[in-house]
Amino acid sequence: MRFFYKFLLLFTFLICPLYNTVDAAASKEEPLVCTDQSPKPHNPNDPDAYHSPKPTDFTPGTTTIGADSIAITTAQLMKKQAEFEEDNERIPKLRKPLYRNKNHRNFPQNNESLDLLLSESRENTAAQNTTFRNPQTIGTSFTGPQFSDVFLFPPDSMGAAGPTQYTVCINGRIKTFRKTTGLADGVMDVDTDVFFASVRNSSFTSDPRIRYDRVTGRWFIVMINVPTNFTENRIMLAVSSTSRITPSTVWQLFFFDAGSGVFLDYPTLGIDKNALYIGGTTFSNTNTGNVYVIRKSSVLAAGPIVVTTFSNVINTVTGVGPRTPQGVDNLDASQTFGYFIGPDNATFGRLVLLAITNPGGIPLISGNILLTVPATAEPISVPHLGNTGGTNGNLDGIDDRLMIAHIRNNHLWTVHNIGVDNTGTASPTPSRNGCRWYEIILNGLSTPTINQVGTLFATTPMNDANQRSYWMGSIMSTGQTHMALGCSTAGAMEFANGAAAGRLSTDAANSIQATTPITASSTAYNPPGDSGSSSGRRWGDYSYVAIDPLDDQTMWTIQEFCNATNSWAVQVAKLIAPPPATPVSASPNMIHHGQTSITVSITGNSISGSAFFDSGIGFNSRCKVRITGGVVVNSQTVIDPTHITLNVSTVVATLGSKNVTVTNPDGQSITANGLITVIT
Repeated sequence: MRFFYKFLLLFTFLICPLYNTVDAAASKEEPLVCTDQSPKPHNPNDPDAYHSPKPTDFTPGTTTIGADSIAITTAQLMKKQAEFEEDNERIPKLRKPLYRNKNHRNFPQNNESLDLLLSESRENTAAQNTTFRNPQTIGTSFTGPQFSDVFLFPPDSMGAAGPTQYTVCINGRIKTFRKTTGLADGVMDVDTDVFFASVRNSSFTSDPRIRYDRVTGRWFIVMINVPTNFTENRIMLAVSSTSRITPSTVWQLFFFDAGSGVFLDYPTLGIDKNALYIGGTTFSNTNTGNVYVIRKSSVLAAGPIVVTTFSNVINTVTGVGPRTPQGVDNLDASQTFGYFIGPDNATFGRLVLLAITNPGGIPLISGNILLTVPATAEPISVPHLGNTGGTNGNLDGIDDRLMIAHIRNNHLWTVHNIGVDNTGTASPTPSRNGCRWYEIILNGLSTPTINQVGTLFATTPMNDANQRSYWMGSIMSTGQTHMALGCSTAGAMEFANGAAAGRLSTDAANSIQATTPITASSTAYNPPGDSGSSSGRRWGDYSYVAIDPLDDQTMWTIQEFCNATNSWAVQVAKLIAPPPATPVSASPNMIHHGQTSITVSITGNSISGSAFFDSGIGFNSRCKVRITGGVVVNSQTVIDPTHITLNVSTVVATLGSKNVTVTNPDGQSITANGLITVIT
């Protein structure tokens, strides 16, 4: 029965009090303490408490050399999965509770954030202006695993794109699909308990994170185990040997302990050329929060794994520090720092950044780097159409922790849930949730600056609980600096769905365009296995938008939705970039026959974000220009979104007018007829 009765007893006597935030005094055991509960916040506007770190502020952590990996092939995992399914009965259950602290709602608002909001009006009040063209269109879209595949709540929606496959990685299932068709390829379809069986210490797995790393051509998967006593859990890591997952792919499985007396919940993941960065919510009686830096080179083979732990990242006196620190993905090969980021534990309206020096060696951690942002507020639990469970049957809005973060061109993008009113303003009495997103310019060890900040929210005039919420957001930027945001949507008059929104690099600052639905649920969500709590029924925990490693243009999002009555599924959608600009002229437009090298400049016309683009060195897919009639293109260089410089040969060309076709890295093409003429 897969330990169902033990789990039921555990849930009744241990988990339920945490899940429903029952007064710990009623328990005979000493309660678990989370960084979010203690200490009490200090005055958030005390200028002496906040500063950018000096080089001398960097401090060491504890570096440990762990065990070697345990290696297993995909084929062996699939065999173990078949044996597992024969021996185990699947029963609906909650995977684990998610901690949130109601005391957050009583945090003070940073006065500077209120001034920023009023003086700069950065909120996006035109989020639902349907005259906007969505910057990405939906391509391949397919339904991944659903509730009946895993019998768990919630899925923790997560997946990533590789060169040929999209790999879904949710609670209870890792499954591979073909990118071209969205069909399962049959290579891997494995329960996460089976996948990590050799390193999970007989406890169940939870909170998956997955990345495809273009630099190394490897897949990285991170999960935690959840021991019955909810203390001293493990963080588990799997690294593939190949870029394309096949039956012979070898998975190196590692683990390390969260720390003495530490239970790490909600692990986050960032990855760059040097290291992996894992944060989360720390439960401990003595520790105010851990973050972990894994030396990347130590896990690309058999190990041993090298991990540096930084403890007490939230100040025990002031309460300042990042809550649920989010490890930051970094797409810049030249970046020398690693990062964690989170909302300030002492106040709303402020983010906290931690920099890591020498992440590929013996890392050091900075002091708090603090950034004032427009006012924030805790999100609400989300009403949804057909809810029969009252307030407890709403969908969980979690809290204002950051959902995901990444860096491109020294700009950090991140997003979280906040409670807002019908103007998109953070409110202590919100009527809906919005996805607040940020583009932050990093300045080394100096205080970062906001480049953009906006909120995706419903602008309907009625300020009541019937309005749509946007939450569980994830964000990604492309090589063209376009942005996409994927999220959940629901409201008292709407079923639970997934959606995507985005912006072009040329859009007005702080704005985001209209949402495009990626699912169309027609059923209510009242699963008998999850009756809910004061925080609502479990939903999402997070989602993800991944960049395609082949072209740096295409994005893929994975979102939870209600696929049938009282059931959930995850939907994967390909987000297609705008096409190339339309070529309108060539200079010169007449070229002589018999020449081995002629320079030709092509000018294009940009419409609704169309642009010439080249992904650059290191990518498999690049910009290509073709000319008919035997004109050979020796080279092409994208100068900017509307200009390409060609070097061509006409040695074997025929005379007359020629057509020019520009193909962007994602395969979209535009042809201009008669743009060039070959003359004698």
